[in-house]
Amino acid sequence: MARKVRFENLTVEDVKSKLDKFDDPLIDFPLLKFIRFSLEKTKYLVVRDNGARGTAKEKGNVHALNASFNAGGWDLTKWPFPFIALTQLKLKTLIDRRHSHAAVSQLAIPDVPGAEYVEAEGHKYSFLTPESKIIMAGLYINANDGTTNAVQDHFVFVVVRVCQDNNLDHTNIKIVRELLELCGVNNRYNYIGAITTIENAITKWGDEPTRMTENSTEEELKDFISREDNPFGSNTTDKNGVKLLTMVADSNFNKRYAWDMLRHFWEAEAGGYICKIIVQSKKGTALGVKNDRDDLFFKVVEYCNLAYESYKTHAEEVINGKLKATGWTVDFPFKGVHSLASEVYVLHQLEGELEPIQVDFTNYMEFNPFEEEG
Repeated sequence: MARKVRFENLTVEDVKSKLDKFDDPLIDFPLLKFIRFSLEKTKYLVVRDNGARGTAKEKGNVHALNASFNAGGWDLTKWPFPFIALTQLKLKTLIDRRHSHAAVSQLAIPDVPGAEYVEAEGHKYSFLTPESKIIMAGLYINANDGTTNAVQDHFVFVVVRVCQDNNLDHTNIKIVRELLELCGVNNRYNYIGAITTIENAITKWGDEPTRMTENSTEEELKDFISREDNPFGSNTTDKNGVKLLTMVADSNFNKRYAWDMLRHFWEAEAGGYICKIIVQSKKGTALGVKNDRDDLFFKVVEYCNLAYESYKTHAEEVINGKLKATGWTVDFPFKGVHSLASEVYVLHQLEGELEPIQVDFTNYMEFNPFEEEG
């Protein structure tokens, strides 16, 4: 029998032909149990957000899978799409193969090989939510596939998220170690220092976000901007004369981006118009998005203050020098980025954000100038 079979010709017997239970990537994962091979409707396989990365949409090499599937079909030596049926509805939740799902969806392949799992009973952590078991199983597969796809941050995000969703104490090192072992950390890392780093990151976790909802890719931003009656735009002007711009937050380049944003503000102020900017981070994790945003807006405040204070100090020295004989002094009022009329919004990417949110720059200042004035 050929190693590959075109999807339209694929049968359950084909799927079984070159696999047995020992090929199961979750054979040693105690919270889920494989029960059968099947053929599944692609449209009924649901892709949840990527628990390890906190992303809603895949950025991996879907194009290569797309080409492989289109040219040859399904490789019978590969484990099928693993899924679990969480409800009585037709919808089934994928455990892994997110990139493969994206590829077959793009190719409009109606049926794909499936491997169905059910929740296993009798384990200490069998009480975890099905969603928690799914993201742990997905990380376990990546940790054991012989690649370096599973990195330290992924273990941190998954364990913190599982603790949050199941009311577990992420500062309890015993719980943390048990959950990490279930995720396959000891198979991924044989260096104790790496595991200790992961454990410390989990036990010291604050209120940082662990997941994202949507708009984590450039295509999603373009789709959002192009919607009818959308108040945002990319390098255009609306009917009221407001200049609409899109910008990126990236901690690697925010020094430049901050000055770019200020330049747009000052050009708008000098030109007598308003600009409205929507900002997106392209980081692959929810925490990365938050850090990108915070870094950018702190820099915008810092650089604006630097520019204004330099001029303010010089002007006060010159004027007060001339007024010295009168005994009068001039102290110019404080002006910062919050004083400018233009508006900045962050694209809704994190969980709980349902629409773009306007940035309040006073949240990034050492003091609130409005409270000081009051």
